[in-house]
Amino acid sequence: MAVVLYALIWTCIETVRVDGDSMQNTLQNGDFLIASKISYVVGNPARGDIVILEPPHSCDATSADYIKRVVGLPGDNIEIDAQTNPTALLVQPGGTGTWDRVEEPYLPDDWEQGPDFSAPGTVNAVDRILHIPAGEYFVMGDNRNESCDSRYFGLVSRSRIVAKAILRIWPLSSFGGLGPGPTLITTAAPGPAPLTGFGGLLVVAPLRRRRVAGELARLSRLEPPTG
Repeated sequence: MAVVLYALIWTCIETVRVDGDSMQNTLQNGDFLIASKISYVVGNPARGDIVILEPPHSCDATSADYIKRVVGLPGDNIEIDAQTNPTALLVQPGGTGTWDRVEEPYLPDDWEQGPDFSAPGTVNAVDRILHIPAGEYFVMGDNRNESCDSRYFGLVSRSRIVAKAILRIWPLSSFGGLGPGPTLITTAAPGPAPLTGFGGLLVVAPLRRRRVAGELARLSRLEPPTG
């Protein structure tokens, strides 16, 4: 019975050692975690989950699993707005309705999104809207300036997400849960882009939703521009 119980426990959970700095300050290099395998047998990853995954493209020569945070779910539209300082992560849950800014209190410092660095053939969400199809997830490390994640290796299929990190067991001074997750703060509903004529053709002129919304709000209050 003890052997059966032991096998059952280790079928449902696993221990994970964090190697690297991509999840600071939530997780530190050398932390030991308990991860639940059963969580995703009976359910699906949620926004904010810290997950163990097999990346579709490796960032280096290692074949080890990665640990990242789920920020985009199937059906979402997401955009990494690198035109703001710091960089903002925007999401339209379910692909309809208003856009939300993802508030992430766990980021260790201001996120400075560099130029696109996606692996060839993968999708990207930097300064463009990315629709996440069914069965796919967008994941990132909390240490955005030092993380190789979906910005590089693209979307992660559900079958590649193997466990959910739930508890830190080492060091003992940090024993416990893994802290708060993200919250969504409503920004503005995206509107249709204006059409401009060129050579007898109608061309959709892309606009930054947030800049347009900000200008409209300023004009409605009759405030002078701030520069």
